[in-house]
Amino acid sequence: MSEQQNFWNNWVSQSQDWENTQDNSRRGAYVLKALEEVAFQGINILDIGCGSGWLALQLTKFGNVTAVDLASEVMDQLKQVHQQVAWIGGDFLSLELPQSHYDFAVSLETIAHVPDQMAFANRMARLLRPGGTLVLTTQNEYVWRNTSWLQPPKPGQLRNWPSRERLIELFSPWFSIHGITTCAPGGNRGVPGLVSNRLSTIAGNILQGKKRWIEKREQWGFGRSLVLVGTRNDRAS
Repeated sequence: MSEQQNFWNNWVSQSQDWENTQDNSRRGAYVLKALEEVAFQGINILDIGCGSGWLALQLTKFGNVTAVDLASEVMDQLKQVHQQVAWIGGDFLSLELPQSHYDFAVSLETIAHVPDQMAFANRMARLLRPGGTLVLTTQNEYVWRNTSWLQPPKPGQLRNWPSRERLIELFSPWFSIHGITTCAPGGNRGVPGLVSNRLSTIAGNILQGKKRWIEKREQWGFGRSLVLVGTRNDRAS
């Protein structure tokens, strides 16, 4: 755990220089759309694996936000600058949180980096009230295996990308899953590379329009992230 924490403190500190990307914009768009559909005054929101907090800060316009990440040093820094969010550093599985239940939970690109994915999903379920909404994204292995700049994991960086089938196995005991799609088209080899290269992008933008061409590739499964949206059911306890 200490090695993991050192890695993520360094990673998150450095990510602030490049987090404003089209990929993150697409991931954030899925979250904000789902939140807009269920938001109400005083809604309690939990951001799990919040990183540098770029999304948590956007979520504050909807309600009360608690944001957690293993990068404790970064969370301590954020507490000094953005006091409208409850920033908490440490292992999500053992952290004490300010609310016993939340109405909406989001976790972007995090579950692949935890040692016990079932326990991670279980705690999400226990923290969401019945009827609460979960939006979770994780790396789409098919696209990342067709990306030439993918590097081996570094010390402290766990990498266990769950498939669609694994996500269903993890979350269906506690959630009614509305669907699993992909977002943020990418890849530069194989079929993902063919539909995302420069010529295909130009042609797609002309024939479909930029927004529609992005959505098409996401529907076809060529997004860098899998996106799960679910509602916590009454069976979870």
